[in-house]
Amino acid sequence: MHTPASFFLKNPDNFVDLMQKWASKVRCIHGSGGLGVLTQPGLETGWYPFYYPLMIKYPSLDYDAMGDYWSEVRHGGYELPKSSNWLTFLGVSNIERLGGEDAVRSQITPEISLVRYEGGYLIRAGERPVVDTNGVGGVPQAYKDIARIIRPILFQKYEYGIIEVPPEKDSLDETLKWIHRFES
Repeated sequence: MHTPASFFLKNPDNFVDLMQKWASKVRCIHGSGGLGVLTQPGLETGWYPFYYPLMIKYPSLDYDAMGDYWSEVRHGGYELPKSSNWLTFLGVSNIERLGGEDAVRSQITPEISLVRYEGGYLIRAGERPVVDTNGVGGVPQAYKDIARIIRPILFQKYEYGIIEVPPEKDSLDETLKWIHRFES
């Protein structure tokens, strides 16, 4: 789902409540949400890399790349999270892969909340999403903490990159760097 940023920045709590309800209705197995760049599914590659410079400068931006992601997981792995962000959704099976609710809760810091929805959990990194700048403020610690929590189950078996990059860069290498961007 994509919305204008003003839709959730105006009242992030209402937005999170809505996401919790929708995640329950669809029994969401994984997902992430926050401020991000929007691509046209299936056309993330083959176009000039407009998004890459933004993603490097602002690593907290989410990048959907769903068309290429679904192509990568067509033989398995679709049940594993692609990334984390301000909001990270994990279905019950992913929470169990992490050792269960108690194991996840034991890693939650004060700025992170874990909220149950029917079929899983929503992990929220702070009151509202952040657009950081590398070197000026950087990635919020809560984003790093959630990335650390989900790292053991993160989908990492990419054969091809899902991010269009300038010709001198390797798309697969940059994709792997991007999915681990919060781990530093």
